[in-house]
Amino acid sequence: MNITAETYGHAVMLNLKGELTADTLSVFQKAVDHHLLAKDAIDLVLNLEEVTFIDSACLECLLDLQDRLAERLGQVKLLKPDVNIRKILEITRLESTFEIFKDVPEAMKAMQA
Repeated sequence: MNITAETYGHAVMLNLKGELTADTLSVFQKAVDHHLLAKDAIDLVLNLEEVTFIDSACLECLLDLQDRLAERLGQVKLLKPDVNIRKILEITRLESTFEIFKDVPEAMKAMQA
C-alpha cells in the first residue's frame, strides 16, 4: 500500500494505491492517525482511484473512522472508487454511508460547504 496526502483547509485527502486489506490495515491506520492529528483535520477524503480491492476489515475501519470524525463534526468521503469497490459497498449496504465523488474539485467543493 502506497499512501500520499494533500491538505485542503480542514480536509485531508489520502491518495491510496494498492489493496486495502487486513494485511495493509496497520499502514493505512498509521497514515490516517498521522494526518488527522498533525493537521487537525475534520474531514478525510480517500482517493480510491488506484485501489483495486477493499476487504471487510477495512470497511469496518472506515466505519470506525466515520464515527471518530463525526465527533469532530467531520466525515469520511470517497473519491473515484472503481466498479468493484462500488459493488462491495452496495453488497454491504454501505454505499449510502459515505459520500462518493467522481473528481477532486467536486469533493473539495463539498468539503468547503
